[in-house]
Amino acid sequence: MSMKKIYTILALSLSLQAQTLQETINYSIKNSYQLQILEEESSIINEQKKIESFWNDPILKVGINDIQGDKPFSRNLEAMQNQFVTYSQTIPLSEKLEVASEIEEEKKRVVEQKAEALKVNIAFGIKKSFIDAINAEKTLTILDNYISFLNTPMNLFINLSAVERNSVDKYIKTQLLQKSYQLQRENALQRIEIAKENIELIGNFKIDSFSDNVMIKRYEQQPLEILLSQIKEKNPQLKMLIALKEVADKGIKLAGEKEQADITVTGGYYQRFNRNDYVSFSVAYPLYTHGKQERQKVQAIKRANIQELSYKQTKIALEQGLKIAVHELKALQQEVEILEASRLKIVKRIANAKSELSTGGSLVRYYELFSQKTDNALELNRKALAIALIENKISQLLGEVS
Repeated sequence: MSMKKIYTILALSLSLQAQTLQETINYSIKNSYQLQILEEESSIINEQKKIESFWNDPILKVGINDIQGDKPFSRNLEAMQNQFVTYSQTIPLSEKLEVASEIEEEKKRVVEQKAEALKVNIAFGIKKSFIDAINAEKTLTILDNYISFLNTPMNLFINLSAVERNSVDKYIKTQLLQKSYQLQRENALQRIEIAKENIELIGNFKIDSFSDNVMIKRYEQQPLEILLSQIKEKNPQLKMLIALKEVADKGIKLAGEKEQADITVTGGYYQRFNRNDYVSFSVAYPLYTHGKQERQKVQAIKRANIQELSYKQTKIALEQGLKIAVHELKALQQEVEILEASRLKIVKRIANAKSELSTGGSLVRYYELFSQKTDNALELNRKALAIALIENKISQLLGEVS
């Protein structure tokens, strides 16, 4: 068997097998190009951390002094004529190299939290696609059952129209209603296809069916304080901002270290013809006269303040987003209870209408009750979709991948 066939079989196997929710999430994370980019960024930072700890390269200088214009090749006319080699090295007197290396370490933490945030977002997108698709499949089931029911009593409606003329209007409405449900069915099919395309967009992965429901965790029943603490502890976006704060704080420290100037030490050997050779030694120390370093420290402090404010703003936004989502869940659950109570009443009415058919009860009334039951089921399904999507959003806020 050729390698091409083997790869094809493997690809088909992946496409057919990795259809459970968690398998799809894991596969999407494993094959994310964005995560691979972040891995490369992390390796770059690792190398940069080493680079930041190095001293500046030394400078080797060679030259000739005092070349005479009329005798350019004569090297013993004056005492200043010499050939020399010098070696210079800048020596840091502060801990700026160590601090710069520490900053790179904090930058690595930022990238790591970016990766965690990306994993959470991948899981959020995959779960949303599963939620949409499975809800659409439930819609199809409701509609198919109803359309099947519609096809059953049509002959009876025709018979009724000869005896009960006013049933003609209801028959026409039924036909129109049936077309409306058919359009809803086509819409549900499109939602499933959209979900499949989104799976491929997020995880470079084709899926042919959705086998798992996304578990409802009933966040509205959990203590709010615990959920809020989980945001603080596990939300990668918040942890990334904490790492950025550390980078900014280290930036202040680095600016302070840079207020201490480096020195440059230079040693040289000078060779002269017909005279004694000599060596030289010098130390260069820059004079900070323009206040540049102090201004840079002020700028670093401002950047740290910005990161602190960004952290506080994001924390508030995440916490308020959670609180609002929990209130929305409670409201939706109340609406579900109302719809469920209506469903039970409709079921009871259908049973009564069915028993009355044998004694001259209205078939139109029986049909209308089934329409109400279907509308109720569709509305319950829409509420279930809204609940699942909000729960998925809360899961994202809590930094959950599974």
